[in-house]
Amino acid sequence: MNISMRKISIEDDIWSCKVQDSDIKEAIDYATISLPWTFDRLRYGPKTQKAVNARLLHILIGVLNQTILERVLTDKGYTCSADWTNYRESDVFDFTINGKTYDVKTVVIYSEYDESWQRERFSPKLLIANKDYQGPEWRHFFPMMVALSQLTIDKMKDSYIFGIAETHEDLMKRKPVIKDNGFWCSAPYGHAHDFFHTPGLILKREVAGKGFKVRICWKCKQRRLFGESRKAKVTIFGEWAGDRQTETLEVQEGKITLSHNEFSSLSCIRFEHPAILNEYDQIIVTVKNSFVDFFPKLTNPSINLNDSQFEWILKSDSFINLKVPKDYKVYWIGHIPFQEFASIFPSYQSYFIPYGKNMDVNQPGRVNADSKKKLESLDKRRQKAIEKGINVPWPAFVPLIDKKGHIKAGLLLAAMRGIKPIGAACYFYPPYALLESAMYVLPGDLYVMDSLPKS
Repeated sequence: MNISMRKISIEDDIWSCKVQDSDIKEAIDYATISLPWTFDRLRYGPKTQKAVNARLLHILIGVLNQTILERVLTDKGYTCSADWTNYRESDVFDFTINGKTYDVKTVVIYSEYDESWQRERFSPKLLIANKDYQGPEWRHFFPMMVALSQLTIDKMKDSYIFGIAETHEDLMKRKPVIKDNGFWCSAPYGHAHDFFHTPGLILKREVAGKGFKVRICWKCKQRRLFGESRKAKVTIFGEWAGDRQTETLEVQEGKITLSHNEFSSLSCIRFEHPAILNEYDQIIVTVKNSFVDFFPKLTNPSINLNDSQFEWILKSDSFINLKVPKDYKVYWIGHIPFQEFASIFPSYQSYFIPYGKNMDVNQPGRVNADSKKKLESLDKRRQKAIEKGINVPWPAFVPLIDKKGHIKAGLLLAAMRGIKPIGAACYFYPPYALLESAMYVLPGDLYVMDSLPKS
């Protein structure tokens, strides 16, 4: 093997890349417009404000990390691209380097939890020391994961690139404070989500040339005795005629404000200073709808998704900050061809959540009836592709299950217990944090980033 294609072995093999303002801007530009067109892979769902905001942040982090990678590779002389302008396209997350397609996989570490989770602070030194560890102690376990839901026949990538992002504060739990210089946004949920985010309905509005105007009412349940009515700026991120359209409105306490422009979609809104809102404030978003055609829900045709009789109510805690801190950085660990990944992961152990008295150690992975059905479905799709002459690099999963239900392969299993996720633990995901089952290899299986081919 060419020495330039060696596996990672020392700390200097890992690239450490700090975020720049231009990276954040590019990620925000994409995240604030793309929600109606981005597949909800992690199944956040549209039922709660917290869930849709978590999805918005997840999209931002994915784009941000790839933007950082693109900048660093370009500085190193690579020809690469990640085109965020075609946000309506399903393959927008394809990342190409000199004509080869890579799937970029990253996780985020929040160092504020190091003490409570009793884990050592992350560093390249720590990762190198544990690069080949495949045992059950999750604080030493650094799996490089690919979710089973991303095993697609029609969009197989050439290779994977793995990275680990780190920042101190949990980005989901930040609260607005005066002069925090944040970018506080909120995405619609419930009936508002159906009205604003249904792709087919958006396209119907654009064909008809009729959309909706956004109406914003700032309501305060307890009137103040002194002082002027408060004012704030609200920015609407949406579309018209297939193009991005934004509009900034000045809203005032006790007043109703109507947008000047018609929109075909509303991805999210930004409230400039949510710290000025108190427990009695409500920002109520409604619409003046010009397109009145009945648009049936696919799974229940009696439901009209174009029903404009809804109120999207926002409070002081309804917003999430899309501006990441200055300490945000990404460690780019290494890369591996897809076929090699698929040949290596069956040699590792399968794990599920720690339980009982010892929460420091994962338990062996064992499938239940539901997870076995999902694996059988994957195997059926794999077999159909093979019969069509398609080269599928990963093995069939069901034959890897022994008589006791244990999986003889590197799979980290996840499930839901009610509304609570349960899954195998690792350094990035303590018990109860893993959201979906995934295959894995180890950092020691990856090739150094400097060996990415330039031609």
